[in-house]
Amino acid sequence: MTAKSTRTAAPAESTPDAFAPLNWLADLPRRQLTFALRSASTVFRGSEAIRGIQQQAAHRALTQHEAALERLRASRDVGEMMAVQSELMRFNLHEMTQYWQQLANTAFKAQVDLVGSTSEVLPAAAEPTLEALQQAFAASLDNMENAAGPAAGASTH
Repeated sequence: MTAKSTRTAAPAESTPDAFAPLNWLADLPRRQLTFALRSASTVFRGSEAIRGIQQQAAHRALTQHEAALERLRASRDVGEMMAVQSELMRFNLHEMTQYWQQLANTAFKAQVDLVGSTSEVLPAAAEPTLEALQQAFAASLDNMENAAGPAAGASTH
């Protein structure tokens, strides 16, 4: 008896690069949801930080104004009243500057985090380099010169 040997054909090997665009498209919904959730988290973190800054500023203002009120109640002449008023003015200007600087810093950090989260959605190869952009621009200029070359010479009299 002879045994028949069945040979199964080896599966055709496909290169991973051939399906890379399809893999990226299949992964797109996950990337989009990741981007949306990361962006929302960044906005919420920024909102918490802003609320913290506001709460700290309000607490400092409350403390300063209560102290000024006590000093005003104890004042006996116009000079002391003017000193309390000028101290409040100095404090308010200082606090205003500090408050807006802290808000701007927090907003900038949130913006950097938001921009940084785009790397989850866009593949690294999708971002063209400056060199690639310059080469594409130079090639387009060369194509324009080649297309206009013979026509430009024939149209001049």
